[in-house]
Amino acid sequence: MAQQISVFIENTRGRLREIAKLLKEAHIDIKAITIADTPDFGVVRMITGDNQNALRILKDGGFTTRTTDVIAVKIENKPGSLFQVLSVLEKKNIDIAYLYSYAASPHDHAILVFRFDNSEAARTALSDAGIAVITTEELLQ
Repeated sequence: MAQQISVFIENTRGRLREIAKLLKEAHIDIKAITIADTPDFGVVRMITGDNQNALRILKDGGFTTRTTDVIAVKIENKPGSLFQVLSVLEKKNIDIAYLYSYAASPHDHAILVFRFDNSEAARTALSDAGIAVITTEELLQ
């Protein structure tokens, strides 16, 4: 499994910038990021180049954080790759809680980061279909 950091923030101007500033000052690269929000608060989910130090820095900066296990898969960066992954999950009746992605290189591969209600079933289904499930360390390479 891979791990992401979830940061709970008030939905006010400048809060995301504060997170980015703390990580910038610590020379920690944000590899992937997504934000879910409501009128009052948001959840910033991210994978960084150094999750352990990022967690410490963000907590020291007054942010509420936690880590979450996610499943990251490495796919070809070409049309149809997402469809292939989603087809495997649909055939096994596996629901996705959320998903975000990033292209690791414009011509090489992309990374999809999933959160599932049943991660073990998802990991098995993806692996059995020949889809590369990767760890946080592999994700950062």
